[in-house]
Amino acid sequence: MRYGLDFGTTNTTVAIERDNTCEVLPIGANRRPIIPSLIFFPEFGGELMIGQNAIDGYLNSGMNGRLMQSIKSFLPDKNFKGTTVGGQLGYATLEKLISVILSFVKKQADAYVGEQVSEVIIGRPALFSPDPERDALAEARIVNAAHQAGFEEVYVQKEPIAAAFEYERRISGEEIAFIADFGGGTSDFTIMRLGPDHVDKTDRSSDILGVDGVYVGGNNFDSSIMWRRLIKYFGSEIEYKDWDKWLPMPRHLMQDLCRWQRITFLKDRKTREFVKHLLRTSNDAEPIERLIALIEENLGFSLFQTIEKAKHNLSSDMDPQLAFNQSGIVINECISRPEFEELTNTHITKIGSCIDQLLVTSGLAADQIDSFFVTGGTSYIPAVQKVLTDTFGAMKIRTGDAFISVAAGLALSRHNII
Repeated sequence: MRYGLDFGTTNTTVAIERDNTCEVLPIGANRRPIIPSLIFFPEFGGELMIGQNAIDGYLNSGMNGRLMQSIKSFLPDKNFKGTTVGGQLGYATLEKLISVILSFVKKQADAYVGEQVSEVIIGRPALFSPDPERDALAEARIVNAAHQAGFEEVYVQKEPIAAAFEYERRISGEEIAFIADFGGGTSDFTIMRLGPDHVDKTDRSSDILGVDGVYVGGNNFDSSIMWRRLIKYFGSEIEYKDWDKWLPMPRHLMQDLCRWQRITFLKDRKTREFVKHLLRTSNDAEPIERLIALIEENLGFSLFQTIEKAKHNLSSDMDPQLAFNQSGIVINECISRPEFEELTNTHITKIGSCIDQLLVTSGLAADQIDSFFVTGGTSYIPAVQKVLTDTFGAMKIRTGDAFISVAAGLALSRHNII
């Protein structure tokens, strides 16, 4: 037996392969097959919380404490040396931090299957980083984290290839399939030769016609909404006085606001002192007061939940409302689908360009692709769907479960690890 473990930027899922069958395990709250990839450290000590429990604990505590999100995105970051909890160094390495989540997942999965499973195939994006050294660092870290979580045998598989193996179990004939996994942090692609006659091959490397990826995921779309529509509420347009000069709001501070995993880092002493200086010297104190409330009252998570909800509503609503009202921060914005597509056009273009480039490098034209299998939450965005149908035609599009296809495919990666 082995687990297939999809540790994602946003969610984590696990599946098990037994007797040539695959089962996605109900490790989450209310026996759901997913848990959010989150850790909550209560402000005044106490037991840390994982997944949905982390969200509940964070909200029930009045958002006092530290909620860590998008931890996977730090894997290729050489500068991530540790994290502080309550002003003290809590976890000296990123691997130890990630192992907390993986250990929780293993414990839940082992309890469900009724025994200790020691082997795991864990997913990774097509590219953690274009820098080979950083890419290797990220993979080594995730392997180390899995060992620290209690796994003895740890293998790594690229997530789009795993999704291909899951799709392969659905088809009855040979296909050249283009596989897309749209995640929270990256969009990953592969072109593979699939079919019943290939399933039991011990070496699948000749079936892989190309693999590529781009650093665009669901979080980027959320960040674009924040950058283009909401940072004005937090001082992007103010000026402040430094000695005898009027200066604009520092761009890096606004950029950190647009990455939900970075907002928690704005509580460091240096940043807090600078924001107080802004309050004293800016030409408009009101947005700085909102900025202070956002940072000090840990409202970043709640705000980005609101942004994500508006993004999801854009899949079915042409003009959804984005409404937020907490601690004096009152936001009411209407974002139309055409406007959303305009402000995220850069991301859509990058996705389309990566797909086109993979076709070129594989030596194939779009009409030579038999099917396009898509998984991941970002695939629901209408502009993403349009790129796919414009390139391949609607008749070739196949969809999998947005959140569990990769985990299932990882568990089915039972021969060589490509």
